[in-house]
Amino acid sequence: MALVTGCDPKDPGVTGGTVSEGTTTGGSDSGGTTGGGGSDSEGTTSAVETTDGPDETTGGTGEATTETTSGGHDTDSGSTPDDFACEGGAWLFVDPEKSGAGLVSLAADGRARVFSEGLSREFDAAGTLVATVPIPMGALHWDIDAEGNGYGMFRDEDGVSPRKRLRKFDPEGVMLWERDLGPRDQGYWWGYDLAIAADGTTVYSDRAAVGDGTRMVKHAADGTPLWDLEVADQLEVSAIGASGAMVALVWNEGVRLLDPSGEELWTRPWELSVLSTAAIDGAGAVVVGTEIGSSAVKIGKFAADGTPLWDTIIEGMWGFGDLAVNASGEIAVGGEFNNEPPFRGMVARLDPSGATLATHSCDSGSWEVNVAIGDDGTIFASGAVDFDAYHLYVTAYE
Repeated sequence: MALVTGCDPKDPGVTGGTVSEGTTTGGSDSGGTTGGGGSDSEGTTSAVETTDGPDETTGGTGEATTETTSGGHDTDSGSTPDDFACEGGAWLFVDPEKSGAGLVSLAADGRARVFSEGLSREFDAAGTLVATVPIPMGALHWDIDAEGNGYGMFRDEDGVSPRKRLRKFDPEGVMLWERDLGPRDQGYWWGYDLAIAADGTTVYSDRAAVGDGTRMVKHAADGTPLWDLEVADQLEVSAIGASGAMVALVWNEGVRLLDPSGEELWTRPWELSVLSTAAIDGAGAVVVGTEIGSSAVKIGKFAADGTPLWDTIIEGMWGFGDLAVNASGEIAVGGEFNNEPPFRGMVARLDPSGATLATHSCDSGSWEVNVAIGDDGTIFASGAVDFDAYHLYVTAYE
């Protein structure tokens, strides 16, 4: 394992799809150039001594063999970033300065982008921090498409008639277009969610202007408005598949698949919580995950036609952070090993049939694990670890 350290002083992070309040300070160039922070913008690489090797257990559905690894240190609050380890990781980046947990996305170049507290950090396959670019100030629900273009929802803070706006930026942070999403005081304060397809198509979900329903707004990659509709149910669109189908979480009901026009294809019951999300694989199947009563993480899969295929509980995972799928249907799940402090960040790898192939945990004091998985099966994971304050960490499992 390699330890990569960088330095970008920031404040502790937030979760729930909101990357940050979008500050572009903290050691980076607010003009949008690459290069990271106060002392070592490229990060440094050094060897990390590991202790416990992997052992073999059996888990998951079926007879698959599960590789289980756990951190080799017992890191508690007050330790330093040099003490922290994630066993089984190909490399490890720990920000020595205060910083919050990051959201992870992959572009077509295979590089991971990690979004935390107003900065987008780009890592190559070896874990080298190759670029640090400010996220535009005020961005909410920030994410990227396959080309690395960024999208976010923004709110006017003043003016006679303040508005909500959808903006697209190129990989260097230059705004490409802006679209009006309506009055700032209409709908939920920061909207429900912004789903971004690989081709740059976006679907914004928000509370309807009147009643308890949901407004959904779809734009093409060039900003062309495609449709703006309201439905009676409260839902949020979580992901857009390669075919244009969209998966939504319907509150108090379950998971729903919509066609590219926004029409319902099917709805299936599923126990949802505030910690739930869904994704679509290359075959159009829907994978959904949720935390059950702060004591278990449940993952399920539905075929493209809505047929229930399987559901499983991730053994040892108490808290749910995120899930991701790749084109071949491999699944990455991020969460926590314990349901009370000190937490221990955890990642599980599932095959398309729901069998758990491997689980990995980091040292204690780590949590809020967000994941992405490449078509080659590499899982990128990011979370926060508590030393004297929260610090961003990023690792990868091959």
